[in-house]
Amino acid sequence: MTEYSDDLQPKSDDQSTQSQIVTVNNAPSDHPATLWLIDDDAALRMVLADTFEDAGLTVISFTQAQAAWTRLNDVLKQQESAEQLPDVILTDIRMPMMDGLSFSDWVHQHFPKMPIVIMTAHSDLTSAINSYQTGAFEYLPKPFDLDDAVATIYKAINYQPNLETTSVPFSEKPNTNTTSDTSTEDLIKPKAASSSKTTKENKNKGAGVTKDNGNPSGIIGQSPAMQTVFRAIGRLAQSPISVLITGESGTGKELVASALHQHSPRKQQPFIALNMAAIPHDLIESELFGHEKGAFTGATTMRQGRFEQADGGTLFLDEIGDMPFSTQTRLLRVLANGEFYRVGGQQPIKVDVRIIAATHQNLEELVKQSRFREDLFYRLNVIRLPLPPLRTRPEDIPALALYFMQSAAEQMSTTPKHLHPAALQIMQTFDWRGNVRQLENVCLWLTVMATGDTVMATDLPPELLENISPNTVLYEEHVAAEEEAQKHLVQNGDVLNGSSLNSHQNGQSSPLPKNQSWQQALADWAEQSLSMGETDILQTATPEFERVLLTAALNHSGGKKIEAASLLGWGRNTLTRKLQQLDISAPRVPTKE
Repeated sequence: MTEYSDDLQPKSDDQSTQSQIVTVNNAPSDHPATLWLIDDDAALRMVLADTFEDAGLTVISFTQAQAAWTRLNDVLKQQESAEQLPDVILTDIRMPMMDGLSFSDWVHQHFPKMPIVIMTAHSDLTSAINSYQTGAFEYLPKPFDLDDAVATIYKAINYQPNLETTSVPFSEKPNTNTTSDTSTEDLIKPKAASSSKTTKENKNKGAGVTKDNGNPSGIIGQSPAMQTVFRAIGRLAQSPISVLITGESGTGKELVASALHQHSPRKQQPFIALNMAAIPHDLIESELFGHEKGAFTGATTMRQGRFEQADGGTLFLDEIGDMPFSTQTRLLRVLANGEFYRVGGQQPIKVDVRIIAATHQNLEELVKQSRFREDLFYRLNVIRLPLPPLRTRPEDIPALALYFMQSAAEQMSTTPKHLHPAALQIMQTFDWRGNVRQLENVCLWLTVMATGDTVMATDLPPELLENISPNTVLYEEHVAAEEEAQKHLVQNGDVLNGSSLNSHQNGQSSPLPKNQSWQQALADWAEQSLSMGETDILQTATPEFERVLLTAALNHSGGKKIEAASLLGWGRNTLTRKLQQLDISAPRVPTKE
């Protein structure tokens, strides 16, 4: 890894050990492609740099975007050769002095063909959309798999045209800020020993979501499935192309349609939503296209339809599969040339409307049954955006429940209630056939019906407890009893105390009390340390936590570093660095006489 310095031309310090090099567009060359890596987290930067250098890239690292901006601006002012330009840039968003989005926007204006990949720990919809709006090639939410990151960088290098600078002269710096990202090394998923897939989900993600979560769309989710949705919205928002949103009822199809509109160039124009299943079939054409005065009995005045009302904006047609066959023919004409006739009208009316359709039905099956026009299906199915059901992303339930509990409390003008871990566990295992809408209704029910500030498992609605055994429902009592027992042990000095971490450092381990998990022991130690006035306890615990696991892995592998790294889910470079940082000597591997 090479740290950038204004006084030193950076060079890769590990090229001689690389077994392969990666070139732009796979062209024959002796010079590997160059990646500029920008992140203010030193540990994270080191892990990424090692990974990309091992993957055959020359890596130049920057601690902040401003240093990279200065170097690029020197190229614009012709103070440096354009040969110094990178082939791809990987940058964090939240950094001191200059944020990654402002930097990306500036680069896109002056080097429009240079691919930038944005990474951030704040992986919500707003971050995804803002990244793509600044011209980012791709968006990587943390934690991400290192193999996926390498594949993304390869794609950015191999599928981009040759870089060219614009004729724009020296420019002022983009907007700056002083907000630092909260990313740490554990925001990256290390390579697994036998698979490049995700090794562990960050279960705490989204736990801090509040009612004012900085996400005006109301779409919440940290799961991989929702990150895919966020990426799609970010890419599609600026396009006028038609989108077909599919998913079960209650998955948030209208929220996604609204987000596509609110982040599009049409956001100042109307967003009209219409549910096909909620309108009588004989009124749908009048509702969509309007009618002239006297067109039918009761038409005493001329009325504009939804297409005219949405002119310049977006028309969302929910449950498009329930549209009558005759109306489908008229809709097809509008999609083809933007023209239609009001009911009873003689003059064509031309509109500019973006169509977003949604359905919970299988349109391909409806086409086979001749209940949906095949040509209309292909007109609508330009881009399909499937939404995952809630039961496939249980890791998002805590954040969603917190949001809905706070919303319900605000609606009822009361104090928000908190979900007991046992209740939350049951909610995460529930099937949720009604998806997010059903979860919202349950949170409203709990706000009204549950007694006390904490919602226990026994307070949950009957349908959530229907298939739960009494032992599971009473889990909270066991947890409460265990917590009381642990408090008693803490008071008697029988559990993890302030010297326990030091005992690990000396190679000793204290046996845990019966029925006590190591997580609870750690929690007890943390509470005791804080009560004694200690600070920076994370800085105290983290090295010792890593020391214990690293020592165990080395002992288990007989001192074989590669095997120990695999057991820990680390790369060998990371393990070597940790051995140096923690001053651990690997046991010698016994040799045969």
